[in-house]
Amino acid sequence: MSMIGNFLAVPQEELSALFDTPENIGSTLYEKHSDNVVDLDKAWHAIHFVLTGEQYGGAPPLANAVFGEAPIGEEDVGYGPALGTQAESVKQIAEAICAIEENDFRKRIDIPALSEAEIYPSIWDEGPEAADYITDYFKELQSFYKDAAQNNMAVITFIN
Repeated sequence: MSMIGNFLAVPQEELSALFDTPENIGSTLYEKHSDNVVDLDKAWHAIHFVLTGEQYGGAPPLANAVFGEAPIGEEDVGYGPALGTQAESVKQIAEAICAIEENDFRKRIDIPALSEAEIYPSIWDEGPEAADYITDYFKELQSFYKDAAQNNMAVITFIN
């Protein structure tokens, strides 16, 4: 099975309510939010690694771009719990990732390092096509965070 990275922008009040009643996460994730969602396909882990140099973790705000700030309860929504990021932190993430030019992001992509670190997905023998794949989805993530920050939205991330 594939692990797909999903990002959903929601009003801060909705995220706060989910932290109080995490059992409602399923209905929130699967309601129609077509204007406020981005799917990074399988590029999420590589984007995180390129931004932070870490398989998991790293320094905020860049580390929170993919893995969020805090789990929303314990319910497994695919591959672990959904993760929430407060609206104020979304602004910091947007500022940090939007400051990275496409060429600078590309220069950070180290295919041998991605392979050695066993970063998902295992496509690193595809060379330039793999770099294109990661970069295209990074640009989508930039646009998503820019829009979320401009609209004072919080973000929910989940892998399914």
